[in-house]
Formats: sequence, C-alpha cells, structure tokens
Amino acid sequence: MSTKINPAIPKLGLKYGLVGGIMAIISFLLFFYLDQQPWRNLISFILDIIIIGVFSFLPIKDFKSSFNGEELRFYHGMTIGFISYLAISFSFMVFYTGFINWIEPEFIVEYKAIQKEDMINMKDLILAGVEDNPEEFFEGQLEMVESITKSQLILDVFLKKVVIGLFLTPIFSIVLRTRQRQ
Repeated sequence: MSTKINPAIPKLGLKYGLVGGIMAIISFLLFFYLDQQPWRNLISFILDIIIIGVFSFLPIKDFKSSFNGEELRFYHGMTIGFISYLAISFSFMVFYTGFINWIEPEFIVEYKAIQKEDMINMKDLILAGVEDNPEEFFEGQLEMVESITKSQLILDVFLKKVVIGLFLTPIFSIVLRTRQRQ
C-alpha cells in the first residue's frame, strides 16, 4: 500500500513559515532600530517564541480543519510544523545575512562591543566558580568574543529559531491530533 503526502502539507507549512519569517524580520528590525539589541533582549526572545509558535500552530490547525476533515495524525503535525519553523528560520537567516553584511556592515563591531561590555559588567559572576587563574580565564573569554565571525552569528540565529520550533511542534502535534478509530 502506497501512501502519498497530502499536497496541502508542504504548501501550508511554507506559506505560514514565510509569513512567520516576515514577522520575525519586522520584530528584529523594530528592536534593532529602537536600540534594544534584539540578541540580548528578553522581550525580543519571547516575541520570537510567540512568532514561531503561532506560525507553527496555525498551519497544523488549518490543515486539520480545512484540508483533512478534522482529522490529524501526529506525523501530519510534525511534518507541517517542521516545514513551517524551517521556513521561518531560513527566511530570517537569509535576511540576517544581508542585514549584517550589507545593510548594517558595522553590526558585528557593535555586537562584540556590547557582548564585551556585558561580560565586564558581570565579571564577578563569571569568575565566581573559577579557582585557577581567574584573570587569565576572563581574558580568554573576552578574546573568544572578539573572535566571533559573521557566519557564526548567522548560524546562531538559525539554530535558535530551529530549536524553538523543535520544542513547540511536538506539543502542538500532540494537542491537535485526533484519536484513531478502532
């Protein structure tokens, strides 16, 4: 018996994922241009979770109610959610690549300066558990911040969004699934 993938699954995941990606981009730009450093702002992080959550949940719900006769299997939800959060992550990563390379080429300099400033402000906390050569350890940490590359930042934003989706999608798939008839 051969089963075919419902053609609505990739279409819904991609459609909602691209809209979610646009929302993530708008959110980032608002925080960045309001001088709120979106990479270290808790509200920005929570908004990312909400955006990824909403745009992973909605296509699963839409598939169940509009395309599959109120029936949803766990694998349907996981597949749709996977496509959706990957589309969000990938579209944001493409934007972010252009943003830090061409729109704001000094972004990485600002990013490193703020990271170093944060580390200096939290020096006592960072060194609290270090017994051997604490000053040498701290200098090494500052050097690690200085060695951050654009590609590391790009990969970081992609992976963070994927991890959020990876955590939320199974929850939505379980909550929305229907029991199989015996």
